[in-house]
This record gives sequence, C-alpha cells and structure tokens, in this order.
Amino acid sequence: MNPIQARSVEVYGLLRFSTQRMTPPMQTTVRILACSFLVFLLFSRDSLGLAGQHVVYLSGPEAGITLTHRQDWGDFGWNTAAARTGTTGSPMQIGDQVFQRGLGHHANGEIIVELGARFHEFQCQVGVQWQGGNRGSVIFRVLVDGQMKWETGPLSDSDPPQSVRVPVSGARQLQLIATDAGDGIGCDMANWAEAALVVDPRAPWFGRSRFEFDGTTAPPPSAVAGGFSLIAATSGPQVALMETARMMTVSVEEDEQVQMTLPVRNMTRPIRVSVQAHLIRGSNAQVGLSFGDSQTQRQIREGQRVDLSIGPISLSTDQTNDAIRLVTRADGAETGVRWSRLRYEVLDERDHDAVSIPWLFPQSAEVIPPPVLPDPRASIEQELIEWDWRMQDGIGTLREARGWSDAIRTVIERGDRLIQNLVDTGVPLQESRHRWEQLRTEYQDAQTREDLSPSDWEQLWREVHRLRRKIALEENPLAQFGPLLLVKRVPSAFSHQLTQYSGRCARPGGGLFVLDNPGRSMQARRIDSLPQGSFLHPDVSWDGKRLLFAFCETDPSPVDWRTNQTQTYQLYEMDIDGSHLRQLTEGSFDDFSPRYLPNGKILFLSTRRGGYHRCGRGPCPVYTLALAESDGSNPRVISFHETHEWDPAVLNDGRVIYTRWDYVDRHAVYYQQLWSVRPDGSDVRIFYGNNTLNPVGIWEARPVPGSSRVMATAGAHHAMTAGSIVLLDVTQGIDGLEPLDRLTPDVLFPESESPVQRWRATDGLTVIPEPSPEERRWPGHCYRTPYPLSEDYFLAAYSFDPLIGEPDANPANMFGIYLVDRFGNKELLYRDASIGSLWPTPLRRRPVPPQLPSILDETHPGEGTFFLQNVYESWPQLPGSRDTVKQLRIVQILPKTTPHINQPRVGLANASPGRQVLGTVPVDPDGSAFFRAPAGIPLAFQALDERGMAIQTMRSLTYLQPGEHSSCVGCHEHRTRTPLHQTPGLASRQAPTEITPGPDGSKPFNYAILVQPVLDNHCVECHQGPEAPEGIDLTGTPVGEFTASYLALAPRVPFSQWQGTPQSNEEPATPPDRFGARASPLVDLLTNGHHDVTLTGDDWQRLITWMDTNALFYGTFDPQDQQRQRKGQRIAGPVLE
Repeated sequence: MNPIQARSVEVYGLLRFSTQRMTPPMQTTVRILACSFLVFLLFSRDSLGLAGQHVVYLSGPEAGITLTHRQDWGDFGWNTAAARTGTTGSPMQIGDQVFQRGLGHHANGEIIVELGARFHEFQCQVGVQWQGGNRGSVIFRVLVDGQMKWETGPLSDSDPPQSVRVPVSGARQLQLIATDAGDGIGCDMANWAEAALVVDPRAPWFGRSRFEFDGTTAPPPSAVAGGFSLIAATSGPQVALMETARMMTVSVEEDEQVQMTLPVRNMTRPIRVSVQAHLIRGSNAQVGLSFGDSQTQRQIREGQRVDLSIGPISLSTDQTNDAIRLVTRADGAETGVRWSRLRYEVLDERDHDAVSIPWLFPQSAEVIPPPVLPDPRASIEQELIEWDWRMQDGIGTLREARGWSDAIRTVIERGDRLIQNLVDTGVPLQESRHRWEQLRTEYQDAQTREDLSPSDWEQLWREVHRLRRKIALEENPLAQFGPLLLVKRVPSAFSHQLTQYSGRCARPGGGLFVLDNPGRSMQARRIDSLPQGSFLHPDVSWDGKRLLFAFCETDPSPVDWRTNQTQTYQLYEMDIDGSHLRQLTEGSFDDFSPRYLPNGKILFLSTRRGGYHRCGRGPCPVYTLALAESDGSNPRVISFHETHEWDPAVLNDGRVIYTRWDYVDRHAVYYQQLWSVRPDGSDVRIFYGNNTLNPVGIWEARPVPGSSRVMATAGAHHAMTAGSIVLLDVTQGIDGLEPLDRLTPDVLFPESESPVQRWRATDGLTVIPEPSPEERRWPGHCYRTPYPLSEDYFLAAYSFDPLIGEPDANPANMFGIYLVDRFGNKELLYRDASIGSLWPTPLRRRPVPPQLPSILDETHPGEGTFFLQNVYESWPQLPGSRDTVKQLRIVQILPKTTPHINQPRVGLANASPGRQVLGTVPVDPDGSAFFRAPAGIPLAFQALDERGMAIQTMRSLTYLQPGEHSSCVGCHEHRTRTPLHQTPGLASRQAPTEITPGPDGSKPFNYAILVQPVLDNHCVECHQGPEAPEGIDLTGTPVGEFTASYLALAPRVPFSQWQGTPQSNEEPATPPDRFGARASPLVDLLTNGHHDVTLTGDDWQRLITWMDTNALFYGTFDPQDQQRQRKGQRIAGPVLE
C-alpha cells in the first residue's frame, strides 16, 4: 500500500467527527465527512496544472476538511453560483466558460479553509458569474495564514477567468476573500471555480488528539467559544484547549496525571518531534514526551520553560498505535503546565525547518442543556484571562493577527487613557504609574534590540497586561462593587428580537450565580434552587436584599417552538442568598423583565396584552408593559401598544425608559427605539430615535448613576439583543447619531453597519463605517446587557463569536462577563466554557429614585382627555395658512389577532394594522384642541382640512390610562427647539369636547358598508361587468380576498405600507399630503366632475374617510368576521382592541 493509499484508509477511519454546532446559511461551519474510501482522488485538469497530482476539491464530498463561509447576500453555492436565499444557484460560468465544480460566493464575504499543513498549493479559477455583461465589480484576494498572497483588480462578469496558484506548504489556514470594488454589492457574484488544494504526498498526517485522566478516558470537551474549550469532570484534572494557537494548559494536583495522545500516519521519512512545556503555576511538575520506545522526561519548576525533543523516529510496521504522547504529573498542590510549539522536523539528507504540527483537539457537538462544569482551577482561571488577552490583541488569531510588539503598543495606548482618567478623577496611582512608565521604557528599549526571543516579548506583553488589569480592577474605585450577580443562560431556539424571551423558545440550562470576588476569582456559587429551565432579567431591590427574575421550566422533551404551548416565563422573587423563594405570577402568559419601582410595585413585560406581530411567520405574541403589586397580585396591562416592547428600567428622575417597536404603516425592520412613561403607565413619550434608521434599534437602556444620560445596546432586528454599547444624551437631539456616544467603537452597529449573516438594513447609512481591527478579527463580535458604573465604566457580557440571526440559535456558551471602559480596555471577570453568562449586577444598595405620584383621575375610569396646544407647531411643517386645520380625526389602531403576516389581509397595504374610526373633534383657530377619548386603546390622529381630508397622518400611536389628562405641543414638534411663549390655547378655556362619530361603516371599519353604497348609488350603473369603461368594475362582487370595486379603487389611493426602502414610503419623516384623499387622483376626478355624478356631503365623507384610513377593506383580522364583512354584514367589532 503506497503512502497516499494508506493515508486514504486512515482518513476514512479517523476523520469522522461530529459537527460542533449548527450555524445559519451565511456563516455555516461545514464539516465535510470523510465518507469515501479514497479521500484524495486523482483528477486531471490541464488548465490548473493538476495532471498527476493528488488534489482535494473544496466543493467535493471527499474533502475531509473544515470550511467556513460568510457573505453579505444570498445562499452559498456548492458547485453552483450563489443564489437568492432559498433558491437554487445557476450553473457556474465565468465569461464564456462553464465550470462543473467550485464555490459560489458573493461579496462582501470570505471563505476560510483549515489546511493543517497537509497541502503545498492552492489552485483555482476566479471571476464574476456571467449575468449578461458589464455587471458586478469584485476584488478577489487570497490570504495564507493571514498574509496576502494573491489579489486581482476589480473584475466584472465581462472578464475571463483568472488563474490562481498560491503556495501553502506548512500553512494552517487559507482565506478566500471577495469584496465589492466600491460601488455596492449588486451583482457581485464571486466564483471560485475548480478550487482545489494539492496534497503534499510526503507530509506526515496527524490525527485528532485524545486525552486520558489518570488512565481513564477523559470526558468530552466543552463546545468551542472564542477559540477556547475545556475538558473537565466533576473533579480531577482540567485541560484548557486553545486550538487556533496550537496550545493547551493542563491543571493537575498531587497524584493526578494527564496524557495526551496524537495519532501519526504516513511518515515516509524519519522525523524529530519537539514541544515546549511552561510551568505557569505551582512549584514543580513532571512532563514527558514519547513516541513508541523513544521518550524523554523532565521535572520543571515554577516559571520554568523546557523544550523536550525526541528523534529520529519512524513509523512502526504496524502503524495502528503510532502516536505522540505528552504526559503531565504534579508533585504537590495544583499545578498548571502550558504545552505549546509542538513541531516536527524531517531528518534526511537535506536541511528542513521545523514545521508546526496541526494540533487538532477533540471536539464536541453542542449539547443542550450544556454540561455543568466545575469551577475552573486557579491555573485554568489564569489561562482564561491570558487567552482572552491574546484574542483581544490578535495573538495567534486566524484573522487580523498581531505580533507581540503591536499588541503591547495598543495595550499601552489604551492603558494611558485609563490611567489619565483615573488621575483626573483624583485616584492616587503613584506606584502603578511608576511601574507603568518602567514598562513603557522596557518596551521602547525592546524595539531597538534584536536579541529578544519570542518568550521575552511574551513576558513583557504579559507584564503590561497584568499591570493594566491591576489598575482597572484593584485601583479603580468604581470596580469595587462587591459580589456580582450573573445569569447563566442558553439563548433561545430562534434568534430574533421577538422570540428571544418567549417561553416556547426557551432552551434549558443555567441559573442564578454569584461571584463573591469578581476580578480576583472565578469561583461562582449558584443561589437558586429551581428545576431545569431558563432564567431572565434579574433586578436587585433598592436596599440590595431581594432579587426579582423570570424563570421558565423547560420541557424535558422539547417540541418545535411554533407548537410548544407548555413553556412560559413567570416572575419569581427571593432573597439574595437564595432563601424565601416565591413565584409571583402564573398562567399561560409570558411574564418577564421585572423591575422594582420606587413605590414598591413591580413593573414587567407580559403577553397579557394579546395580539401578534404583523410582519412575518409566527406565532410571536405581543408583550407590553404591565404592573403588579409587590407580591405579584393584581397583574394588569398598562401599555396598550399594538406591538412589542422591551427592557423597562427606572430612570434617575423616576420615569421608566423602555424600547418600543413603532412601525404603524412603516418599515418593519427599523424603529425599535426608546420611549419613556410614568410608572402608572401615563405620559407615554418618545425618548429617542423614532425617526432614526441607524442603529436599527436600541435595547437594554439603563440610567447612568449620577447622570441624565443612559447606557444601552445598539442591536439588530433579525437577531437577539446584542451589538455595540452606546451612551445616549438626549440634550444633543432625539434622532440620529449626534446624541449617541459609541462606548465600544470596536463593534459596528449590527444589521445596519455590519451584516448579521444575510440580514442587512443599510437604508440609514450615508457612509459605510470602516470596521475596526477587532471587527475584522472577530466579524460579528458583540456586547450585551450593560450595567453602567459611570459614563466611562460599565459591566457587560461580551462574545468573540458572531451574533447569529434568524432563524437559527446562537451558541450556548458565547458570552463572558467583563469590566469595560470607554478607552478600549476590557477585562474578563468570568467565563463558563460550557454556557454563556449575562446580566452582571452588583448585589448592593442603590439610591431610590423619586416616587412619581399617579396623576390619574379616578373619577373617569373609562376615558381621559387630550389637549393639543398648537397643531401648527409641527415637523414637517404643515402647508397653507394657520387656519387650514379644522378638525382632528381620531383613529383606533387594531392589534393583529392572527399569527402570520397577511393571513388574513385587511387591505392592500402590506402587513397593515387594522383600524376603525372613532370620529372627529374640532380644532380652534389658534390650532388648539381639547377632547375626551376612550382609555385603554391605541389611537392615532389626523389633521383635517375644511373638507375633512387628512393633511397629515400620525404613523405612530398613543393611548390613555383611565383618568389620564395627556397633552402635546403639536404634530411631532421639534422637542429640542425652544418653544415660543404662548398663551394657553383657546380650547383649554372650555370643557373638553366629545368625539363626533364618523360615517356609517367606519366603526367597525367595513368597506362594504362605508364605500360600496356610494358606488352603488352613483357608479355601478356604468361600471359593472366585463363591459365596464376601462375595465373598472365598481360592483361589490367578491374577487379573491376583497371585491371588484375595492381592487379597482384602492390602487388609486396612495397608502402607506412596509415595502421596499423606508425612503420609498416617505420615511422616516412623512411630508404632508403624501397619503390619503388629498394625494389621490380620485378626488381630483370627482371634484372636477365625472359625467353627471353629484356626491352628497355624506358621500364625500365616506370616500374621504376610507381613503384617509390607508384604503383598508376590513376592520377585523378574524377570518369568519371578514367573510361577513365582505357580504356587507355588520359585526360586533374586533375581538381585540
């Protein structure tokens, strides 16, 4: 059997590994199984020069390698071009050549191939997929171990294939990058045709390592997060695995032993094997390296590094058990040994450099619930911290790698800013500053020396980091926050803003834990005693003694989340030591995100409101603000918004801030921004961003201690909450980027400034920001759950691994807990290698914000009043003179009561909410209005001219609490502009007016009752049947979901809807006269005279009311009631208001 055949047999037997975790289509780790007896097949392609060479085609099932891909558009193509998501790609064609094999890619994106030092050349034909000529503009790049090796200029689909031949001998990673050439990514379909790796026939093959603890097979490792995984049983040795750096650290105590075995095959020539062992903790240890009968052992002492070497060695006749073995034993207390630089050198007549062995560690598929790991031993804690530094700095990373010198320079620059800030605030740092300057001098000297070894540079790097960590955690007064609460949690089964906190999507694992010495120890103790489930949103009482949280007990046999009706989150409370646990809410609703109010009551989010979202497949029940007594009794909804709300928090002035999704007749991806409300649910107001497209949304807002500013997470819509941390100052504006201070500029705003897999919403961008080195190093990395300590310092969860969007789940173990500052520094406080940690919260007393008394008038339980100061104080400005507006129309917005988009539709407008018209109220000559309105329902207003037509329509909503007296200045007035001094409006001098009902058929809304009678009286005589003029049939004949007349007239009414870009729908700020009757050609037609048609005043009001209410047909989402309405029958009203 020749070496290649032998290798093929071994690959077949040994390269079978399980997929570590499922990932979405646009960032999938493809584990191609060695499922063929011959892994390396012989192909002949003269154009690539492959004749007689053993190759692996990257798109073939025989590859036996790991390949990862990411792109900004569409689905990846295996032997086809890229394709629109969910469709099949076209045959791969570059110019006039069609290719049968290859990778169909799209800019902007990258493909990463793990090489394992098994190949000596990459060969390919690249070009843009043929799309008709002069389309697309792509730059192709090939990087080997992070170094640029080949690049094209801009190519279009008119260019012929470009040949690629890049040496890769001894390399561990190949990056294939496709970027647009600066004109956007349209048509940028990048083909890597006939992509192949030429096998090095003489290279040894190294298998995947395995471990034994004290002679027994070790447990499987945790799933990898940020390049790190851990092997640990309930007790006994622990091993930290860092595969990207080809490094591991073994922790052993007295009488414990760990053996690592690395299979070796296809050694065609004798080799020498070497490895370095470094005792990073403990007084001494025994280390050994062996291969068959060749072995060497050493005893090492604290801080010592030793290089072990054996050779020459050759394969035995029976190669089954040939392997490299590393043994670690402790002679006393807990000892940590870091193993690295595992290399081999070919020993023959020629001189060969030592080559890094592709050290493959055991891998585990993600298990839910994740296995419970023991607390890390001290040496593993130390390694976690140092590994985190390495990943931050780019030491050994696969992308944007940095050397020791560059890393030290960055740490010093950021540390300088930290030190200066502390000194400016009066923190004495004399000793640390002196040592810092010494390290700066050592670094400057080191840059001029040529005799420093990599170990010398590493030690200097380590000392700089350790001093910065000491300053950040031990000398910063704000870091002395005491015991720290955290939640361990597995992200939901479906990554989306709407489903991340849904009980039906909850996955088991985690609990409530306390770090007693954060920054000094990662020993965490669990304080809850609840069964297996999922935990959310802890809140510590003002006196620091009690704890609110949400918990969902999970089904041990989970079913599909869309049909799971058994899991719900409920509210719980207990003392911070875990005692006196009690459940506060129960039932079929999801209750979560609880917050202690200053008055002792509990504010939370609940699905008790009813209804569903309007823009996708469900079910995604709506959750809004709710209130309960301190014991959980009397739970009631206090927000009547028709779609979702998130993350309430009490501001320093006693108000509540929260995120609200506000997309009435607007784009569904944007407008998840900040609102404020009083604790009793009254005085709902925009806080920030309701006309902002970048970021897509802001969540997790919390007040900064001693400040009027708030800290929050700028996140994505099509993913769970995570992204970049911002500081918001609304004195600088209430929209756009000006009020936002990016505290973590290393992370771009997800979905808008950087893609979340295939999800991208760039409509708010005027310039694409340049990604930071960290963003390039860790695409999609993210922060979440910030807890502000000041405007400069905060606690947060952070993940090196990318945020994953709909429809997949994020990895269970992606987040650790950090102390972060605005100067670019972050220090790891805690990371569980098995499960993520969120919501870091100090267990301490907090100042109680003022109690805002209720302003509700209990004598009017079913209604309230609105006062409008001046309708002309509007933005955008209303047209005409100051006596143009005569009335306000009061429109009720109806929640969706069915779970899927447009099933059923209520009109032609895509994903529209329902409506019904309450009626109109007068506007006084000075622009003021004062009127009564029903409480507890969502309302929108329209400013009407003398004909009753809407000049401007509110594409948002408001509501009243029972007995609330609400007021505003104008129609979306500029809140940052100083108002002119005005006397009280005329309307305020009289009693509030009652609403005058609208025309018949406007409540409940029904086109067949509101509009069809007008058509029957004036139009149907001519416009009916197939002979109708211009084919316009205005009868009530059912056609599809609607009627003939509706389908003929509705397209002639400009209506607002989610379709295309926000700008195509006049977003974010709607100019007057853009929608409804004043913009409709039907009004001009009838006003100018249409044959002998003469409309009465009632006829006009019916038609105008219909056109102004977004030209809808139905006033209900109930399918049976819709059938009745289409027949002209009356219904009692919508089932949910």
